[in-house]
Amino acid sequence: MSGTKRLLRAAAFPLLALFATSVIGSVADAAPKGDGGTIRMMLNPAGTMSFPPFVIKKFKLDEKYGFKFETINYTNANTATAAMQSKSAEMIVYEWLATARIIDGGIPVVGVAPFMTYINTVLEPADSTIKTLADLKGKKLGVHSKTSYDWMIMQAAAKRKYNIDLAKEVTIQEAAAPLLRGASDQGQLDATQMWNSLAADMLASKKYKTLITIRQITEDLGIPTVPYLFFGMRADYVKEHPDNVKAFVAAYQEVHDILMTNDQVWEERGAEMKLSPEGIIAFRDQVRRDLVKKFTPDMNAALDQTFDIVFKVAGPEVIGFTKMPPNMLSMDYQ
Repeated sequence: MSGTKRLLRAAAFPLLALFATSVIGSVADAAPKGDGGTIRMMLNPAGTMSFPPFVIKKFKLDEKYGFKFETINYTNANTATAAMQSKSAEMIVYEWLATARIIDGGIPVVGVAPFMTYINTVLEPADSTIKTLADLKGKKLGVHSKTSYDWMIMQAAAKRKYNIDLAKEVTIQEAAAPLLRGASDQGQLDATQMWNSLAADMLASKKYKTLITIRQITEDLGIPTVPYLFFGMRADYVKEHPDNVKAFVAAYQEVHDILMTNDQVWEERGAEMKLSPEGIIAFRDQVRRDLVKKFTPDMNAALDQTFDIVFKVAGPEVIGFTKMPPNMLSMDYQ
C-alpha cells in the first residue's frame, strides 16, 4: 500500500467514526422523550393488563423514554372510572365499550395505544354436556359484567344463530372474574365467562374446558377483529402533555416486542400471579396471538360497525348510550 493510500485511510477512520456517532445520536434524538412528568395507571393486578407495567418497571422503560410511571391497584371498575374522573389517575386499560360509555358519561378519554384483541373465554366443567350457546337455556351462567362487550356479543350470537334471548333464558350470576372462578370451583355455575389471565390455569387443571371464546363468537358474526382492550388517557392530560403520551406509546411498543420474544418475563410475572407452569405457557401463547402493537386507520370504523351490532341486540337501556364517540382511537401519538 502506498504512503498516500495509508494517509487517506487513516484520515477516513475519524470521519467514519464521526459519521457513525452522528447517525446514532440522530436516532437517539428521534426517539420520543417525555417531559419528566408522572403517568399514573389504574391497574387490576389479577389481569393481563399487569404485564405491560411489569415490563416497563423491569426494563426501566419509563426512565429510557423520559417519564415517571406509577400504578394504582383496583379490583372494581367503578373505582377505576372514579379515579379518572377525579384526575387521580391519567390512564386506564379498558375494553372499548366501557370506554365509550364513560366518554358518553362526560369523562373525556383518548385511546393512545392498543393492547389486545378479544381475549376472554366461556368455560364449563370438564364433564359438562353443554355444546353451544343454545344449551345454556335454563342454566346458571357467570358474567363479569352485564354491560360488558362479552355479554352483549354472547346475546347477539345466541339471538342470531339460535333465536334465543339469553338474558331471559339463563340465570345470571354477575361478579368479578376471581369470584366467578371460586363459584365455579364450588359447583355453583354451569358455565362462566372468564378472563384469559385466569382461564389458562383453569384449563391447565383439566377441571374445565372451553365452551367458546369471545373471539370465536366475534369472528362467527363477521365482526372485524379490533383492540378489545386499549390504553386510554384523560383528554386533558393528552392535550397538556403530548410528549409524555408519545413517550408512553413508544415504551408500550417496546413492551409489545419484549412480550412477544422474552419468555422470562412471562415466567416471572406468571409466578407472581401464582399460575402453574403449564398455565403460564398456555397464557403466554394465547396472549402473543392477541397482542396489538399499533392502531390502524380502519379501527375506528370497525368499532362503529361492532357497536351497531351489539346495540341492535341490547338496546339503549342496557348499553347506556346510543352512539359511539367519534375517533375514540388516536394515531397521533404512535
